[in-house]
Amino acid sequence: MSIDAASWPKPEGTYRLDENPKTHTRTDYLKMRLTTLKSQLLVTEEHLHEHLNLRYQLIAVDLWLYGAYFLLLMCLVLVTQDSLMYYNTSMVQRIFSTNQTYSLGLNAVQRLDQLYLFIESALIKSFNPNETETGKHRWRYGDHTCKLGVVRLRQLRKKENFHLGWGDPEYSNLDYMPRWELPYQRLAYTDKYWHIYEPWLPLSASYSFFEKTFMNFEHEGYFQSYPEFAGYITMLARTTHNSMKVLDYLKKNHWITRQTAVLFMDFTLYNADANIFTICTLLLEHTPFGTIFPKVNVLSIKMQVLDQLGTLGFIVAILYIFVVIQFAKSLVVTIWYEPSKLRSMWNKLDLVILTLNALVVTLIVIQESMVSTLLEKVEGASKLEFLDFRRPARLHTLISMMIGFLVCLTTLRLWKVLQFAKIFQLFSAALYSAWQALASTALIIIIFLMAFGIAVAIINGSNAGNFIHTYRSIVTSLCFSFGFSSHVSPHDLFYGGKIIGYILYFILAFVLAQLLINVFISTINGYFQYAKSMRDARAERRINFLQFLRVEYAHFFDQFLKLPCFNRSYHSHNRTVGENIKLILDLNTKKKSGAKHIHHALSTSDHDKIDIPDEAKKQAEYKRRIGRLYTIASIMQTQMDLLEHLCFPNDEERFVSDSEDSEEDADPGDEYPV
Repeated sequence: MSIDAASWPKPEGTYRLDENPKTHTRTDYLKMRLTTLKSQLLVTEEHLHEHLNLRYQLIAVDLWLYGAYFLLLMCLVLVTQDSLMYYNTSMVQRIFSTNQTYSLGLNAVQRLDQLYLFIESALIKSFNPNETETGKHRWRYGDHTCKLGVVRLRQLRKKENFHLGWGDPEYSNLDYMPRWELPYQRLAYTDKYWHIYEPWLPLSASYSFFEKTFMNFEHEGYFQSYPEFAGYITMLARTTHNSMKVLDYLKKNHWITRQTAVLFMDFTLYNADANIFTICTLLLEHTPFGTIFPKVNVLSIKMQVLDQLGTLGFIVAILYIFVVIQFAKSLVVTIWYEPSKLRSMWNKLDLVILTLNALVVTLIVIQESMVSTLLEKVEGASKLEFLDFRRPARLHTLISMMIGFLVCLTTLRLWKVLQFAKIFQLFSAALYSAWQALASTALIIIIFLMAFGIAVAIINGSNAGNFIHTYRSIVTSLCFSFGFSSHVSPHDLFYGGKIIGYILYFILAFVLAQLLINVFISTINGYFQYAKSMRDARAERRINFLQFLRVEYAHFFDQFLKLPCFNRSYHSHNRTVGENIKLILDLNTKKKSGAKHIHHALSTSDHDKIDIPDEAKKQAEYKRRIGRLYTIASIMQTQMDLLEHLCFPNDEERFVSDSEDSEEDADPGDEYPV
């Protein structure tokens, strides 16, 4: 900005003479005097507080900027949401979980040997059952849905003669011959027939920085969690015939045995009508106890963000980008000219919001690039190439989380903008003065909650699902404390005996849910009452934010009030003006007296009663009313003078009017005769 201002300075303004000067008369002076008096009636003595006016002016600018940013952000989130994704997820989960007309459900698999039947019916013959060409695979349960790429099978195997004990499980990473035979021998034709030997070799690929950052996660199962970068992998083919050959080969050589700890089936579906990608991960867990637990993980997302916006979404996105640029300009200018303001918490929050916006845009561009690259490989991919759409899906999940944090921080940022309201000022003062007491009380509650959660997990964790883990036990106890008790049964606490169960339930229902939580709330309430009393003690007579806006944007309000819907006409109702004024004053007096009686009836303590204003407040109110009366009288007198001059102009005004008429009728060429 400095280089720009130095290189291309703004041109200086030139002074121009008025070619047709106007001669001001007494009537013009009265009109200007009337406008000044009306403004004086609107701008009272309280409006002369310069520091308060500057503060309200900054709040007005922030309210316009952040209010528009918040509304556009909400609109952008709403236009990108689609309820079809919920129904797509529910439908796909149901199809692969339960038995269907042409396929076996994963929940029906009770033995490991039944898994081959599930793969054959649900993952092979359900896709493109009557065709053999490569490319997109139509689905038996929906012609609008196809499978992208091939299905990847990945299993984790337990080590031979490994006892689980108290430690984490260890999985095999040895190289095997077919039928899991040892020792491994590398044959001369292994590279040529690598598809035959691939299922028996562990995963040993080199991963990029992106994969190590976003794909190195663990799948949560019923018994334990399983890593992503481990196990033995094989691929099904694109055609039904070749896929059955691969499955027969695996079944014949006993690829799935009792040493199999878990089997993952990964593939991607694409709904062409709704433009929805469905990332499917089917998990079959084989526990050390011999039991089998299936799990179907389905993630429905719209990865092509720009294609799904539509006309309305595109307009909202353009407006949002424009407001973000204004937001960035305001922040940069503020920090550029006053670097010390960067120490402010609100400016730091603005910087975080701007950074999150930049990161979200960058990640969306990367996601679009990744999806476009994968879609180009769909038709030209080899028969046994797995197109991993989970990578852009993980990126999409990260983008959704960042947008959630962005909405949270933007909502929090509005707290500063709403500081013009007295109630928000009171909340801020109460929280600022009470944070130490609240932190101490919260620490006591957390310690007690952790102790109770550990005790309940030890006593009832082996029998109750809500207390199976320590962290789950703590979360369950916290939910019960805040009233979310529908999923917690008292029976879950009685596995250690009736006496211990009664003690635990008493601690949970009374000590934790009632006593400690109420102590926390009472602490906040006490500091709130203290902040309120301090505010009332140093109360000053000043204008509020709405009164400032009424004066600052008086022209806009005047134009708005001139609309036909606000144009109120006078109706006499067969009464004189004096009678109507007296009637209105009597009604106002009755309303005030009724409000006083209601307030006294609802008051329960001395400090709730209406405080009698002191002599200074009475004097200030009296001066304000007297000043308004004098201003109104001056307005009425000026209006009468103006009416008199308009109806009965004097000699000077007649002369000026005749001179202007003669100048208009004169020939310009006769002004300077030769």
